[in-house]
Amino acid sequence: MKKKGIFFTCLLLAVGMLLVFCGCSSYGGVKSAFEKEGYKEVSVSEAVKKLYEDSDEYKQISRAVKLHILQKESTGEVTDFLNALNVAVIAEFNSTEEMEEALKSHVTAEDAKNIYDELQKLDVVSGNCFLLYATPGTKCAEIFKGTK
Repeated sequence: MKKKGIFFTCLLLAVGMLLVFCGCSSYGGVKSAFEKEGYKEVSVSEAVKKLYEDSDEYKQISRAVKLHILQKESTGEVTDFLNALNVAVIAEFNSTEEMEEALKSHVTAEDAKNIYDELQKLDVVSGNCFLLYATPGTKCAEIFKGTK
């Protein structure tokens, strides 16, 4: 009887750990890396939100992805207006499986078998996050790449 109790305890522990590790998002680490470099998450105006929410591409993936916009924080200096242009847009997929499914159409059938491993090799992918846009000439792409 005691051996069954240990077996079931180990089984429950293994299942619990599996659920915890599979349910984690890498966005927390990405956001933290950007915050260390002086960025903060911002929301967009309703007009801008309507522009991308009305696009066919967004409608196709909206159930599987959440968009995050990170912008360089104001320092109070005269040249601060340039920080408004220093932006990164990150798509956080609900899970790596949903990311794989959404991006399968962009690879060959042969590559689709190993899509997760192939995606993780890209500089614009970190876990279940995808760097959609980074202002050219800024450190955004480097910061994102450093979260891998």
